[in-house]
Amino acid sequence: MNKIITIDGSLGEGGGQILRTSLALSAILGMPLKVINIRAKRENPGLQHQHITAVKVVSALSNAKTEGLYLGSKELLFYPNKLSGGNFEFDVGTAGSVMLVLQAILPILPFLETSTKIVLKGGTDVPGAPTFDYFKNVTLELLKRIGIDMKANIKRRGYYPKGGGIVDIFIESPKGRLKNIELLKRGELKKIKIFSVAHKLPSHIAKRQALSAQSFLEERLQGILYETEIEDDEKNHELASFSPGTSISIIAEAKESILGGDSLGKKGKPAEKVGEDAAKVLIEDISTQMALDRFMSDMIIPFLALAKGKSKVGGSRLTLHAITNILVIEKILNIKAKVLGKQEEPFIVEVDGIDPFSLYVK
Repeated sequence: MNKIITIDGSLGEGGGQILRTSLALSAILGMPLKVINIRAKRENPGLQHQHITAVKVVSALSNAKTEGLYLGSKELLFYPNKLSGGNFEFDVGTAGSVMLVLQAILPILPFLETSTKIVLKGGTDVPGAPTFDYFKNVTLELLKRIGIDMKANIKRRGYYPKGGGIVDIFIESPKGRLKNIELLKRGELKKIKIFSVAHKLPSHIAKRQALSAQSFLEERLQGILYETEIEDDEKNHELASFSPGTSISIIAEAKESILGGDSLGKKGKPAEKVGEDAAKVLIEDISTQMALDRFMSDMIIPFLALAKGKSKVGGSRLTLHAITNILVIEKILNIKAKVLGKQEEPFIVEVDGIDPFSLYVK
């Protein structure tokens, strides 16, 4: 058996991302993993339902055995075996984020031997995670540049507290190798797409969110084409969530890249404020001229590390999440990323990726 590698869950931002990234890399490399102090810096440390679901899905994809897989556990042992695809279905059981579960799964999918479909149930648009529309229109589109072509569909929205959303993801004939990329600047802005959603609430809320966002953007960006898509119970009753909720995702298509910002509604928060919040985040990020928004700046790092050859990308903000992901890939893959920039400022990261099947980890 390969030597077990230990990752301290209190590293960097000390949250669930450490576990998700570590699990993915462990499964791909077939390397036993021990994660201690899981989510040590969170108010409710240890494994929660969303994290347990992520472990279960990755275990299914890698035929792994686990120890310490229970609610509140602060230590997990993960023993992966051979990767295999197929059809899978998992339920978080709460409004825990399906999008965050997917962060543990996505890096693995290109290395599976067969086409694979995974159905996940839980929260699709919940606090502390990207919305489904951001995931589909930014994350998946940018991953195509690295050679990962996946399809994602939403069958039902899932909002806090009941969750119950349904998302399926499908990858056909995985390639087994990721391409290195150089993506530094976004280039000229071409189009902005607004996806505004409201379920179990009056339909005017989604429209007000969208109008507020577009108004905020138009004051700051000229000569841009806008497209708006409204989703509500009247037009999209089949997607209606169990709990009332709203969300907005704004996607900026530029010559070289795609960036996004999102925001969620909550009781007492005006629809106009929801739209404006998402627009503000997007304006902050596109004003840096960098190719990636603050969210993709950290999410893309494991993929760069798994690509064959050197990748170089520009991010709009060096968040603690990005720093933490860099620390994890360096520890597990025995590589060194080069970072130019200060925390919470625009940055460039350069990663000399590896071929997962020929890597020797010390």
